[in-house]
Amino acid sequence: MALKIELKPNERIMLGDCVLTNCGQRTRLTIEGSAPLLREKDIMALGEANTPAKCIYLAVQFMYLAKKPSDTLTIYRQLARQMIKAWPKTEALITRIDNQILKGDLYNALKEARKLIAFEKASPEMKYASNAYMKTSVETASPRELEANLLLQAAAKLQTAHDNLNGKRAGLDDALLYNRRLWTIFLDAVMSEKNKLPVTVRDNIKRLGMYVMSETFAMMTKPKPDHLKAMIKVNRSVAAGLKARA
Repeated sequence: MALKIELKPNERIMLGDCVLTNCGQRTRLTIEGSAPLLREKDIMALGEANTPAKCIYLAVQFMYLAKKPSDTLTIYRQLARQMIKAWPKTEALITRIDNQILKGDLYNALKEARKLIAFEKASPEMKYASNAYMKTSVETASPRELEANLLLQAAAKLQTAHDNLNGKRAGLDDALLYNRRLWTIFLDAVMSEKNKLPVTVRDNIKRLGMYVMSETFAMMTKPKPDHLKAMIKVNRSVAAGLKARA
């Protein structure tokens, strides 16, 4: 069944690994197919994930947009365990998210994650839980750590594709798609008017993102090991910078 949505002027939607912006007047669209879709109000930018619940929402969002949700499931599980350990009252809400993930209904899992954010916001004691959460974190102690881990995960996929290239495309398309979707979200975040990063930092990320997109296109048309090496280097360098600032 086709999905009908109405967009306000300048409203954005994320459709698969593309971001569409309505540049004109109010527009009505009919969308057919099964590509994941998020309206602007539901998109969690990387820089906005500044609380435990928002980090969980971001992880579920990556699962929803990914071709293979299992790629981000480990990160989600770790975040969920850490939050329950720091604040046991969230266990029932996280269980509801888990149930939707198990059913394969990641859109409804996002809805449940949104309820977790609302619960977090409405609870004054959450500031204490947040402190405990940060203390119990090991690998994903902050939003920057989450971003870094996602970049390293993408780099690992690209490295595996590089090592197995030899004229074959086994795993290459999946690795390129995962990396492209990750950088699509990065680019969408830095181009948003709400982004508070310094202009020079935003411009650097834009340049890196466009470079990654260019190298990805080159790999899709004529795979070369050097293109993969370049993307792997970018991901690992940015991840190292994020971890150093976390």
